[in-house]
Amino acid sequence: MAGKLAVVLSGGGAKGAFQVGVLDQLITKRKVKVDIAVGTSTGSIQALAVAQDDLPRLIKLWTDIKSNDDIYKKRNGTFLSIIEGKPSLYDASPLRALLKANVDEARLKGAGKSLRVGVVNLTTGEFQSVGENAGNMADFIYASCAMPFAFEPLTTKAADGTIEQWVDGGVRDVTPIDTALDFNPRGVLVIRASAPPRPTDPKRYKSLVSVGLRAVDILQSEVSRNDLKNVNLINGFISARNKQFDELAKLNIIGEAARKVMQPLDTEMARFRMTQVRVIEPTEDFYDTLEFDPPKIKAAIQRGRDALDAAWDSIESIVVA
Repeated sequence: MAGKLAVVLSGGGAKGAFQVGVLDQLITKRKVKVDIAVGTSTGSIQALAVAQDDLPRLIKLWTDIKSNDDIYKKRNGTFLSIIEGKPSLYDASPLRALLKANVDEARLKGAGKSLRVGVVNLTTGEFQSVGENAGNMADFIYASCAMPFAFEPLTTKAADGTIEQWVDGGVRDVTPIDTALDFNPRGVLVIRASAPPRPTDPKRYKSLVSVGLRAVDILQSEVSRNDLKNVNLINGFISARNKQFDELAKLNIIGEAARKVMQPLDTEMARFRMTQVRVIEPTEDFYDTLEFDPPKIKAAIQRGRDALDAAWDSIESIVVA
């Protein structure tokens, strides 16, 4: 099968452990070659590991986490942080240190894979993809993870001296499929960190923090649903196109004659970058976005492995070259 395979890794904070299990089973166990890795928020961390061709380091990163303190630290009181004008509720310096320790720029550039990390410019509100040749990838992966309200934005200076701030790409694009489609891959495997939205047991959000974080979670869930809304449409068109081609063969219209009949449809499908897309996602969320609990992380990784095996028959046609 011609073309390259892309994986798209969504946001979801601590729930990204599920993606680690899927990737481990896909690449390490099933020996699938992934050429393009696109990630937003926590998905950018997993995308980096794919692009660096270094899943063992990714698994170690996640399984070495002992508590939330390994990712972020609480400041001295919520209201004190507001009064003092702090840019975020939490201090994410542990996360920044962890990312710097896990980015290998030389390995990234030498692996021969494409990486795209989604960030949002806080001033303009525009979504931007940062590639593997950026040179300061650890900073931009942090920016992609910098959930507004919770973590401080990344601050950079543009060539003209303008100060810019960058935050979580999930503000605009939780599941950046379009970025992957720009590469015209043979197929796209979307690995979501969070389960589809569904009614849950009633829960009260009592504190300012819990209300704020829940609101961000709802917003990103809605963005993610919008990101995925065209997947079924794309796959449906491709299926219909293939069936039409088979019907022509039954009428003994084959070869160049068949291609001429199909050309108008194929031209439009190419223009709209219609490539087969498959989605793997957890069936439920059993812990919160900022809950870095070792037993739950371990369980989520295993659920990811199991989910890949369960979905194998439906994804094999696009992931195996």
